[in-house]
Amino acid sequence: MEESLLLRALKGSDIERHPVWFMRQAGRYLNEYRKLKGTRDIFEVQHDPVTASDITVLPVKKLGVDAAVLYSDIMVPIKSRGYEIRIEENIGPVADKPLDVSDTEALNSLSKFDCGRDAPYVLENIRYSIEKLPEGIPLIGFSGGPFTMFSYLIEGRPSRTFEKSRKFMAENPKEFKHAMESAEKIIKNYLRAQIYAGVEVVQLFESWAGYLTQQEYRDFVLEPTKRIFDELPSKIPKIYFSARTEGMIDIFSETGCDSLSVDSNTDIAAAYRHFDGKLSIQGNLSPEIARAGGSIMEKEVNELLDNVSGIRKFVFNLSHGVLKETDPANLVRIVDIVKARRMPQ
Repeated sequence: MEESLLLRALKGSDIERHPVWFMRQAGRYLNEYRKLKGTRDIFEVQHDPVTASDITVLPVKKLGVDAAVLYSDIMVPIKSRGYEIRIEENIGPVADKPLDVSDTEALNSLSKFDCGRDAPYVLENIRYSIEKLPEGIPLIGFSGGPFTMFSYLIEGRPSRTFEKSRKFMAENPKEFKHAMESAEKIIKNYLRAQIYAGVEVVQLFESWAGYLTQQEYRDFVLEPTKRIFDELPSKIPKIYFSARTEGMIDIFSETGCDSLSVDSNTDIAAAYRHFDGKLSIQGNLSPEIARAGGSIMEKEVNELLDNVSGIRKFVFNLSHGVLKETDPANLVRIVDIVKARRMPQ
């Protein structure tokens, strides 16, 4: 059986057109999602893998995208280990008791995460989703990256300045490295379990790594990330995502990823040429443009496709997740435009 369009694009094989999917494509902008989720938070829905898998496959049916992405949350492994964390509407993960990186007992407990034991419902979601997906539509698994996952615990909530994390880096570098190694253990187990359950691609959401300096990233985040990718099966394409990639693509490429998801300030064709075609590139329509819709959106989509014309190793996506105010019809229109563009002969 021929590989899916997404896998062929990630590997640089022959494709008839560019594949398209959206980060956070199963989300609050869909009425059907809100009905399925009801009053439950995302952690509660995880314990209902039948519903979670319905949400996973929903965008494939609704939008016509070329891949499904697992409906879950990057903090599921943390929550499953009994750490007190919750998702606050319009804020994100919140921990009332922030993590002290010198708390070896807490770090050791978290690092013992075993998906099969602690979060088997995630693996059930994967199995149900694969059963429900049309032939040729792969399932993407994911995890948070070491810094992003633990920054929520250390800061206590989402941040763009990471004052507590940086304070620990400066004053307790050894302990901070140990924290990143603990995160590494969690992520390796989580992604391996997803792969064995049947996902065909994985994406590492290191969303906030681009807010670090290159030196901070090199000192604390790069090596754990390299080890994560290195220990995953080589046949599984690995996508690396950060919300801010401008000025960081070279060091992000050192992680061993197969594909780099870039922000809307990055020229995709230039990035592809910069890496001499060794990496596939994903992105990078602004979520705000997708929300705006209309002729402005169509013009941006077509210009992006013009820019990548002839590049096989490209996956159309947004530069970040779908915004909750986005009209689903806008995404359907994007999918239609992408699908209508054939690769030049």
